[in-house]
Amino acid sequence: MLKALAIASFASAALLVSGAANAVVINGDFEDVTTLDPTGLVKGNKLSNLATTGSSWDVFSEISGWKTTNGAGIEVQTNRTLGSIDAHSGQHYIELDSHPRANSNSTMSQDVTLGVGKYELSFWYSPRNSNASSNGIEYSVSGLLLDTITGPGASPLTAVGTWTLITALFHVETAGDYTLSFEATGKQNTLGGFVDTVGLTAVPIPAAGFLLPVGLGLLGYAARRRKAS
Repeated sequence: MLKALAIASFASAALLVSGAANAVVINGDFEDVTTLDPTGLVKGNKLSNLATTGSSWDVFSEISGWKTTNGAGIEVQTNRTLGSIDAHSGQHYIELDSHPRANSNSTMSQDVTLGVGKYELSFWYSPRNSNASSNGIEYSVSGLLLDTITGPGASPLTAVGTWTLITALFHVETAGDYTLSFEATGKQNTLGGFVDTVGLTAVPIPAAGFLLPVGLGLLGYAARRRKAS
């Protein structure tokens, strides 16, 4: 009976921890060139060629998982673009102050389906230059989260040539479809903040507070039985 009770308690823990379903960000590292391989708007490069031949960067209206929802487009850079930084993961990273003309600040978005629960948005950020007013990136989940990161200096730990992990927690009270967005907010001079390795995960509901008294009770019961016998 003791073993059966313990198994039931751990099963309850699994249900509590599962909470909201994990959310999946499509192409969060910007490496997918097979699902969609668009042609660039500025240099005329195919996305799949940036890492190896021709120009090392280009601007796209859409890449796998992401669409331009405002501005000139999504600038994809590769490890061949700058000597000061490589992608946080793989070959590609994003800049959203993206086009050598007026109104170059852009927004990229994708829709995500979220259940009720607590979530963490994470991504890696780096300022391109030493002017904090140039490097702003606003990140949001429609109606649930809105914040901005910049640097260097204006935000702790962000530095040119270094990737910094940015995280933010938010709650979903109504399950449904929401829009995840990143937007350049700095000076429109084609020199903006970089984004890479975007993730969105459910945060488990703590179960320890419920399980600890049950576990102690079971241990006490077992000890009493051993003493009595």
